Order: sequence, then C-alpha cells, then structure tokens
Amino acid sequence: MRTYINNQADDDAIHAKEDKLREWFTRHCDPIRKIIDGLDIGWGGVQRWATRRMPAIDGPHLDLACGYATFLAQLGWRFPESCLIGLNIDYSGPHALASSLLNQAGVTATLVQADARQTPFADGIFTSASCFLGLQDIQIGFGKDGVRQAVAETIRVLQFNGALTLLDTFSIKQFQDLLDDLPILVVDHGERHLNVHWDRQVAERAIELYADGWVTQIRLSKQTTQDRTWDGIHHQMAEEMEHQLATQGYYTPFGPVRMVVARKLKP
Repeated sequence: MRTYINNQADDDAIHAKEDKLREWFTRHCDPIRKIIDGLDIGWGGVQRWATRRMPAIDGPHLDLACGYATFLAQLGWRFPESCLIGLNIDYSGPHALASSLLNQAGVTATLVQADARQTPFADGIFTSASCFLGLQDIQIGFGKDGVRQAVAETIRVLQFNGALTLLDTFSIKQFQDLLDDLPILVVDHGERHLNVHWDRQVAERAIELYADGWVTQIRLSKQTTQDRTWDGIHHQMAEEMEHQLATQGYYTPFGPVRMVVARKLKP
C-alpha cells in the first residue's frame, strides 16, 4: 500500500468538516440532544485519530456495519480518492440518514444492505476493510459467535495482504480472542480516549437514550423482557455515571476506543 502523509492541516480541515456536518446532523435537536447526538460525528476526536493512523486506502475498501455512515465520511475526507463501500444490516430508522449524510459530507460511497455475517461479495475483492464500533452492535444482536462470523466473512472478501482495521471498546484481550486462529497477522494496535466532558444534565439524558439503543440492538420480541433489560442496562450506566461525576466532575459516556490493524495471510 502507498504511504499517506498526514499533517496538521489535514486534521484542521477534517475538524472543520466535522463541525459543519454535526450542525446539519443535529439541526432538528433540542440543545441537550444536540450535544448527545453530535458525538456520532467524529466520536470525540477518535475518528480523526483512527484515519490518521490506519493504512492508506489504495483500492476498493469495505466499511462494515457502517450505521449512520459517519466513519465512511471520515474515510472519504482523509482519503478523497478512495473507492468506498459501506455495508449495514438495514438503512431504515435512524440509518436512513446514511445516504444524505454522505451527500452532506461531500463523500461518494456505495451503500449495500446485507448481514455482515454473510455478505454478497466475492472472495478477495477488497484491498482493505474497516469497522468502527460496529462489532459491539453485532455482539449485542447476535452474540460473540456473530462477531466472529462477521470478522471471518470480512477476511474472506479481503485480498492477500489486505488491511483490516477494527475499532471498538473491546479490550485488547477480547480482540486477541476474537482474531485467534483466523488467517491474519496483527501489525498495529492502540487506543484513544474520547474528548468528551458532559455535565449531569446531559449525562442523565444520554444514558436513557443509550439504554433505549441497547435494547433495540438486542432485537427482543417480548416487551416485558425488553423492559427488564432496559432497567438493568440503565442501572449499570447510572452507576458508572455517578462514579465519574463524583471522582472527576464530568461524564464521558464510553471508555477508550481500541484499534487493531491486521493483514490477511495466505491460506
């Protein structure tokens, strides 16, 4: 892969694009919801750090479980000549904004609707692939086996020596367990904390929204079970919120994002 030279001017330009896209993304929100939903654009500075550190894109690139397509936007800003394909299990509900978000960001990408565990792509057609926080959603919905299936499927559609960049809140040990026995070699890893400091008012609203999202991802059918799950998740988040507010005076909604970069080996 070619070497991509990054400098502060790149980051400054991308930061400005984030601000502009965030204003559009949250244009219909009340002031508190603007802060919470605005995190999706840039994810507290982590996305800029990730695209600066990951291998450059020099061919067809697959972004797995792309959701709102915010990371696709970052990839397009960092690598403007890239050929981007985003895959997600649905483009309904909030994810219906993905195409409009990319248009607003000025980034061209092809969006494909499919299950990450069984994609419609042929073997070895991508030179690189990525997943930003999508693995945790797959795990909530389909368990650890679902995550491993999705990663193995992504490796299948990668070319030999193709780069796979995974970013999530998983520990390095969780990543190691996930990638064990798969035909890849880890070549880099790191972590980045979110640059997010929320007060109690924002934090309390946020954990309610995040508990809602968690239950939706589980895809449960019985409302009583959903309610019980929501209570448990919300209680857990509330305990963490109170701990952070008491010890540091602000709330950061999620722990550090950890990145693993690997290369596909020959079979």
